[in-house]
Amino acid sequence: MKKEDSIFKELHLLMLPDVGRTLIYGNELVLLDNIGMNVEEELVSDFVSPSYPFKLTFTLVMFCLHGTMRVRLQLKEYVLSENDVLVVLPGTIGECLEVSAEAEVAIIGLSGHRLWKGQQSSLSMAFLRFLTATPLMHISSAQMEECMTLYQLIRKKMEQPGYKFKLEAIAGYLQVFFYNGCQWLLEYDRQQVRKKVESRQEKLFEDFLELVQTHYREHRNMCFYAEKLCLTPKYLSQVIWEVSNRHAPEWIRDYVVLEAKALLKNGQYTVQQVGDFLNFANASFFCKYFKAAVGCTPRQYMLK
Repeated sequence: MKKEDSIFKELHLLMLPDVGRTLIYGNELVLLDNIGMNVEEELVSDFVSPSYPFKLTFTLVMFCLHGTMRVRLQLKEYVLSENDVLVVLPGTIGECLEVSAEAEVAIIGLSGHRLWKGQQSSLSMAFLRFLTATPLMHISSAQMEECMTLYQLIRKKMEQPGYKFKLEAIAGYLQVFFYNGCQWLLEYDRQQVRKKVESRQEKLFEDFLELVQTHYREHRNMCFYAEKLCLTPKYLSQVIWEVSNRHAPEWIRDYVVLEAKALLKNGQYTVQQVGDFLNFANASFFCKYFKAAVGCTPRQYMLK
């Protein structure tokens, strides 16, 4: 197993909270919601994450029926409201920032491949690329009503005693979810075609963030990213500032610090080990870097 595959253990499928409407199918599928229930705001927050950065090890699909929820995924903030669907893929680092008291959500947590087998690989890859860039989608009231119908059908099938084809039936309902998602993708693409083509600067900014997300553990120097994009460091820095109103090193720092926070809160690693994983020369350099960004030492952050 690769080192990065095992360091985060904050949020696994079976760690999703039980608020009285949680159903589990083996270790592959979890359904939970607070529909029609008076659930404490803290428990609604726990639907998404603990109070510190986490790394998801399964696919999470959240349907927002009422209220609002604010989350941060891979350093980007998203606000869910009525008729929004959020899809969080495995390996995503995120935080739950705020949940309204009236938030009403339904969640599907999916791990493993048995329930997804048979999907067209080309469509699956296209949908995966789309979700990587666009995890939050807004759908119509009619589309959300259909989603909730499918969700309730899966719940009923999971609760049905003595039904010997439960796996096949659940997989069938999930397949409808999948193809509905592909239809949303087609509709989204048609809308995007009608919009103004993004500027070259915006594209460079997105390319820069993709590179940072891939290489921030090993490379914190602007020269590396400029070379990858065939630009001068000065020009790349200028573009990042003009598009985001932030300096490029700040984006790199935020990715490093976000993962450092999650590792420190994990409780299984020393400050030295976290610094080593993030490729700092020694613990002293890591501590100075972290304190400059966060305002406290790594050890102080661990004890908060």
